[in-house]
Amino acid sequence: MSVRTLVAFLLLTALPAWAQLPAGRVSGRVIGPDDRPIAGAEVRVWPAADPDNSVSEVVTDADGRWRVIGLGLGRWQLEITAAGYFPAEGWFQIVSSNPEATVDVELRTLEETSPSFAENASTVVRWIEKGNALLEQGQPAAARAEYQKALRVLPREQRPEVLQAVARTHFMEGDTDSSIERLVEALTISPEDPILERLFFAVLERAGRRGEATALLEEAAAAATAEPVAAAEPTGGLPELSPLVAPVEGRTGRFRTAFEERSPLSGPETYSERFRFSEEEMRAVDPEGGVYDLREESFELFVPESYDSDEPHGLLVWISPTPYGGFRNPEFERVLAEHRMIWIGAHDSGNRRRGWYRVGLALDAVHNAKRLYSIDRRRVYVAGYSGGGRIASSLAMLYPVAFTGGFFLYGCDYFEQLPVPHRPGSFWPARFARPSGMALDQLKAEARFVLLTGDADFNRSQTRQIYKRMRASGFAHLTYLQIPGADHYFGLPPEWLKRGLAALDQPRE
Repeated sequence: MSVRTLVAFLLLTALPAWAQLPAGRVSGRVIGPDDRPIAGAEVRVWPAADPDNSVSEVVTDADGRWRVIGLGLGRWQLEITAAGYFPAEGWFQIVSSNPEATVDVELRTLEETSPSFAENASTVVRWIEKGNALLEQGQPAAARAEYQKALRVLPREQRPEVLQAVARTHFMEGDTDSSIERLVEALTISPEDPILERLFFAVLERAGRRGEATALLEEAAAAATAEPVAAAEPTGGLPELSPLVAPVEGRTGRFRTAFEERSPLSGPETYSERFRFSEEEMRAVDPEGGVYDLREESFELFVPESYDSDEPHGLLVWISPTPYGGFRNPEFERVLAEHRMIWIGAHDSGNRRRGWYRVGLALDAVHNAKRLYSIDRRRVYVAGYSGGGRIASSLAMLYPVAFTGGFFLYGCDYFEQLPVPHRPGSFWPARFARPSGMALDQLKAEARFVLLTGDADFNRSQTRQIYKRMRASGFAHLTYLQIPGADHYFGLPPEWLKRGLAALDQPRE
């Protein structure tokens, strides 16, 4: 060993213990949906491999910034909480090549309205997450409203934990009788759950009803063998459809019609090619494999009375989250007429129908509208609301030969995975295939896109993230609209339809 190496070794071994702490560190910033910093947010960090180990806790400063030092290599868990916001949970990695991690987080406000309908499992998770956040921040009534949404659709065997949370909301309000009823209901489903049983006895003790325990437990055990009552299916509130009329060239007004001629782009083989989803995969989940008889479908149209074949009109192809392809607000007629815009939307093309049918019907709408009307080919837009907006965003990107832009309301998807700003380490997945190089360059240079959301829309965070990525990627004609105070079910006020159409119709050079 050389003299220099020996001296270095002796110095290292002589260092005090604190000087040999891990050198890893993490820092970040916490902001709200309005980009303003959140001061006083509590940040907790702990090793993922040892959750019972010591936890580092810090508080954000006036600029929303925080920092934790002395972290070892590996994966670390993170939780950030602040009054009035959903907690943020996620993870980050400390690696030897870059021992300083950065985790910036955007918290979601509890004012964000949660979904009203259980379209999928993630919706139910959202309800429970919001209920938990409200409960922890001392809002039992609001929390119970979220839990009740979940209970309406959860399978019976998955209800006890949520019922336990509902019982806690009643207990926080001093309503021990209702709390006991919910715990008995949970024990009816899961009679051997030790946590439920201990909680049940504790609440009975507090209510001075300990003597009723045996009778209530026997009642729960007997009810456990009874047949569960099926949850009622939600009923729709769709308007009655107008009588079907034959498609006539140049017909104006609002009417419902049907077509016979399919678009050459609307078949399953083209869908398979564009979405890179094989026809075999389609048939595996859909016996029809995306094949449909267009004569059995119908479309809602609005053509301004001022339409003149000598003056080409724009075309707005609508994809609804519901089975209704038209619009309810009569003021839309005025706005559409001002913009010389024809509306067409397929009926029975809502969220409950497979995506390939919704895509095909939108393309059929374009094909047949062009046969009947003089359409300005530079102004053919696809639009949709919520799940319809997600389908519309894929159509606008993958079928530029059919559409020159898109208007996506309260929901959209993208062809790249994007980080979830309130879940560090998580990503929204790419929902459709990336357009080819030349097609993507053309979209960036020429296509018009409008992304609309609301302050309290539960899709606001994702919509905003997609807008940021599109802007950073060079999309030249891109507009972001956020309606103040609007939640997911606020709808589209006529003045915002007008603003969206104006953005789509920006002057072309």
